[in-house]
Amino acid sequence: MVEQLSANLMEAFIYGLIGASISGLIFESGDRYTKTAWSGNQFAGKIEALPFFLTTFFLGLFIKYGEGLIGAEVSAITQNFVAGQRIGLILIAGMIAFNASIDNFRYADPKSLMVMGVGGLLFFRPDLIYIVV
Repeated sequence: MVEQLSANLMEAFIYGLIGASISGLIFESGDRYTKTAWSGNQFAGKIEALPFFLTTFFLGLFIKYGEGLIGAEVSAITQNFVAGQRIGLILIAGMIAFNASIDNFRYADPKSLMVMGVGGLLFFRPDLIYIVV
């Protein structure tokens, strides 16, 4: 039960990380390219907004049909780890991704180190997950 749950969590995490990364790129490109300086950080018209919204449409299509394209690879990556390692990797990668999303954020703050420490402990001692469960 724990194995299947952790496999599903890791697969969902990988797809979420892909979606969040693409969404971040869309948002950043919207700030730089589609929005004009004189429009008060808003779209001045439909033509300016069109690339941004088309990109979000294609992101939605990828999220809907992406599993068919990369599902086998994501499952293969997931099956390389046992349950405790999966949870540990999710904690470490999630904290790194969260910290990377904030400009000039220190990765070595106490809370981040604590979460990454627990993730590292679970990665190297995956049997500890059964103590919690």
